[in-house]
Amino acid sequence: MTGVEAIKALDSDTAILLKDIPIEHIVKGVQVLSRSLFIRYFKGYRIQVHGKKRVRQLIEREILEKDNDEVAQLLMTLWNRANGPLYHGMYNQVKQINEDVDEIEKIEDEDAERILDELSEDFDAARIFACVLFNEVKFSKEIVEKKLGKPIPIDPWPPEVVPEESEEGEEGEEKTEASKQVEEAPAE
Repeated sequence: MTGVEAIKALDSDTAILLKDIPIEHIVKGVQVLSRSLFIRYFKGYRIQVHGKKRVRQLIEREILEKDNDEVAQLLMTLWNRANGPLYHGMYNQVKQINEDVDEIEKIEDEDAERILDELSEDFDAARIFACVLFNEVKFSKEIVEKKLGKPIPIDPWPPEVVPEESEEGEEGEEKTEASKQVEEAPAE
């Protein structure tokens, strides 16, 4: 599953990206990711005044229209960092099922219900739904729709387990500078 598919699956809830991620983090991430995108959307604008409007345009044009997966992945990473307690709560719950969470192929419905019930005590359904999508949590579509009230419009769901890549790309390329800086940036 691509980042574009995950963000498009949020449908009308893409506003949580703007609510949860500090605008300065998005601007800095785009600046590191692509100088041309930074210039197109942010250079010459006062971020304090026009920031949300410009980020909304970035999401609409680059992700929803042009299917720019790099921008989608950046926003998903920043969203996970901004929602650290939810992300870590989900991760720790899933980790109880299997220490190697990346190897989980399916989470049984009774476990999924328990996890979603526990997370629902502290977090709203829209954010839990985004967390499930962005992190490809292997809950069944039926349980997600039943517990969170939103259908997952992605097929196949849950996504298949893909073997993990090493630090280097297929042709020996290292991680992009943008992904390194996003991973190394201190959480606020």
